[in-house]
Amino acid sequence: MKIRLATQTDVYKIRNAVRRKKLFYCTPYQIVDDHTNRRLYCVYEGDKVLATFSLVYDSQWDYVAIKRLCILNKKNCGKGIARFAVHEILKYLHNCKVGATPWEDNHAVRHILEAEGFKLEYMFDGHWCFYSKEM
Repeated sequence: MKIRLATQTDVYKIRNAVRRKKLFYCTPYQIVDDHTNRRLYCVYEGDKVLATFSLVYDSQWDYVAIKRLCILNKKNCGKGIARFAVHEILKYLHNCKVGATPWEDNHAVRHILEAEGFKLEYMFDGHWCFYSKEM
């Protein structure tokens, strides 16, 4: 597996996948916006896009947010793709605070973040968690 900035061809595949999944936290509009702003990445193997995520700088709170981490095909869930993505992201972020906001009941992603040294700072809106890590 490898990670790259998403290409236009990747965007087409990712948009179709998220449209089928009907995810509230990762919409086709957000995919296009993230790609336009050069913050959309994909995890791929060969010619297959396995997952997507965005890295968004939040100037108000001065941190880089891992957003919209999504395994595109259900058959790939549980294969370590999200863990790989988070681990690789952290290799390249230095001297900054990194945040992530998984859904409260997304225990798999919460477990991955905690295993990578993220700390739960707070929960908000009754459903979201905010995790952070100083790099």
